[in-house]
Amino acid sequence: MDLVSAINKIDRYLTKDSGLPLIVDVQNYEDWSNIITHYNVGTTTIIKASGYCKSDELPQLDTLMSDLMLKEGNTILCGISVFLKLKGDAEQKQVMSTLINMPIKGHLVVVTFQLAKSLNITDPRLIPRIIIVEGRLQIIPDIVFVSNSFNIKPVESLIKGIDKLASILTNGSSDKRYIITNKQKSQFPKSLIYISEVTDAYNALIIKDSKTANLRQEYGTEKQWEYALSLFDGADCWETVIDSEIGNHTMLEMYIPQYNALSAKRVWLYYIGLKLFETKTNWCLNNAIEHTTVVDNLIANLYKSLLHKRNSDDDFWDCYESRKAMLNQLGNPVAELSDYCNLVASKGRETIFYLTDNTQLEKEQIFKYLDQYGQEYGKEELLNILKRIYPDLSDYLNLYNFGNAMLTSYFDTYKYQKVVNKVFPDFIKLVEEQAEKRDYNLLLQPRSAIVEGLNVSDSQLYFIDALGVEYLSYIVAQCHSMNLRTNIKICRSELPSITSMNKEFIAPFENANARIVSIKDIDEIKHHGKDDFDYYNGSKLPIHLIRELEVIHEALEKIKSKLLTGDLKRTYIISDHGASRLAVLHDTENIWEMKEKGQHSGRCCLKAELDEQPLLATDAGDYWALANYDRFKGGRKANVEVHGGATLEEICVPIIELTYQDERIEAFFLRVDDVEVNFDEIPEIEVSFRKKAAIKLFITSPVDEVAIVVSEERFTAENLGNGFYKVEMPELKKPATYSADVYSGTNLIAADLKFIIKREGQQIHDLL
Repeated sequence: MDLVSAINKIDRYLTKDSGLPLIVDVQNYEDWSNIITHYNVGTTTIIKASGYCKSDELPQLDTLMSDLMLKEGNTILCGISVFLKLKGDAEQKQVMSTLINMPIKGHLVVVTFQLAKSLNITDPRLIPRIIIVEGRLQIIPDIVFVSNSFNIKPVESLIKGIDKLASILTNGSSDKRYIITNKQKSQFPKSLIYISEVTDAYNALIIKDSKTANLRQEYGTEKQWEYALSLFDGADCWETVIDSEIGNHTMLEMYIPQYNALSAKRVWLYYIGLKLFETKTNWCLNNAIEHTTVVDNLIANLYKSLLHKRNSDDDFWDCYESRKAMLNQLGNPVAELSDYCNLVASKGRETIFYLTDNTQLEKEQIFKYLDQYGQEYGKEELLNILKRIYPDLSDYLNLYNFGNAMLTSYFDTYKYQKVVNKVFPDFIKLVEEQAEKRDYNLLLQPRSAIVEGLNVSDSQLYFIDALGVEYLSYIVAQCHSMNLRTNIKICRSELPSITSMNKEFIAPFENANARIVSIKDIDEIKHHGKDDFDYYNGSKLPIHLIRELEVIHEALEKIKSKLLTGDLKRTYIISDHGASRLAVLHDTENIWEMKEKGQHSGRCCLKAELDEQPLLATDAGDYWALANYDRFKGGRKANVEVHGGATLEEICVPIIELTYQDERIEAFFLRVDDVEVNFDEIPEIEVSFRKKAAIKLFITSPVDEVAIVVSEERFTAENLGNGFYKVEMPELKKPATYSADVYSGTNLIAADLKFIIKREGQQIHDLL
């Protein structure tokens, strides 16, 4: 029957003498509430079954039945249904049978919830005392037992104690209701309500914040989840927990620099925060988090993140830089680095794109790669790659223009061979040709002749042993970044190219009371395999170059610091001699038998009275000095590099004057007919049969000896005055976009400036 008819029938029951209870079974909370509210007036007594429960216990039915039998007047009993459903169908029927047949003094209306199936309505004696209110069938929610040990505070869908069980029938959208209790599911094997249990902290956290369900349980151990749960004592959601313990949950990438200082617990919490909220801008961190299921693997996956990209992807280099910066902020953890370097080798020819210059090990891997694949690239392509992954090595390999085609080509090729760990046959021919011609005697002044003309007042000398001219392109690039201005002169050392014969340049500085700083690191690396570099008993790769470049950088940093104090006007870097790596790689012994044994790794030997001058050796006073890549017999093999001979790399040395440049000089290209710079456009140069390529240059400060270098070709600029210069480039004819470096003497002013050459009348889209 409907609710109105049911209430009318209850009213009639309450006005008659009965002596037995009336059962009213409803199907939803609304009808249940309406009945209770309707009769909760006057002298009617409302009794709740939960009132007979001790804390976290079921009702004491015997006491309840006894009180109901003796109760006079009108009484409404409610809330017993859910407790009975926990006991199962058999006990539910038994209790209801007892209730409906129980003699009472007054009137008793028992309001039940969906117990119609337990009532034997086929018995004609019971039918008048059973009312089934038809209505919407409300789904009884599942219940979840939550252990008291988790210390969770009650919330909307969470009640404390099984004695409050009847409240799950109230209106609510949740299909689950949580009960904090000491009871266990096993105590209710016949329950008509589905029971599950929360026996671990992870599931307890789902109750506290439903976002926990977005996390997989294996993301943490039980202790870690318990730790997180403890943080919810004063918080209502994950956002609050992360904000309090780590930092702003919307900007978690900001806290990577603090990662190593976090306790193990907070490292895990940071990981969970990233799982939940990711980052807005950090691709690397997001990728690593996506592939991490255990916090201990997070760093390893940061390393591996780039392996998920192809080097041809449009965003590859953005992702590369994101990862590189992230690993630097973390201090480049070594524990996972070795595994990564082993793994990245699986990329084969593409391996180089997945390495950085962050660490010694990765730099060594780059040299290992160049040994295997370096010759497969054109030099320009290789430099473009190295500019991204190892800028220092790219700067080392860049062309340095000596003002002489032979020297420029020689050292450009020499450096490339050193880096790829090979000696080319054509280069051997050039070395042997120069061993006979000895062009250096005509091309280069002795060092002593240049030192005589140096202004050594208010100066300092950095004597860097074994600093050959091969490092000049690197030095110029470093000086440019440090605002150091260079004046470089190339000269030749005395023969043999050993330190004891090449110290004459020190005296002028001593006489001027200039401070002399002697740096032996590079020589010790080359001579003695310092830092475990050893060609014959260690790595055959040129990994010593890593440390050599670092030594030079450290020296330039110190020089800059000295010049900034204002105590000095200038600093000089001068070397005694250079060294040859290729002579070590060539590894050949001279066939000539000399009376004396070879010295300095066999590159020279003392003359004896009966000796004849060996082929391709130079008369060096008391010595014979080899000008090719042989070794005199009796000389021990060099550890890393060798000197004492007369190859160009052994005897060509720089004299570098360094001063500090207070203001930064900038340079800009514009068309020859333009009167001002357009900062938003790349200038376009039109060429034809009669019209040769030319461009105008504007430089923000007055400088001398201006030139630009395009594709390794140097073009001298004409000074037009007021900061403008004109550069004619008749050799450039092919329509394309060109990149140029701007120099003042040996000083790099600006790098990678662009201009476009097109045929006269040609549309720009033709070039694309």
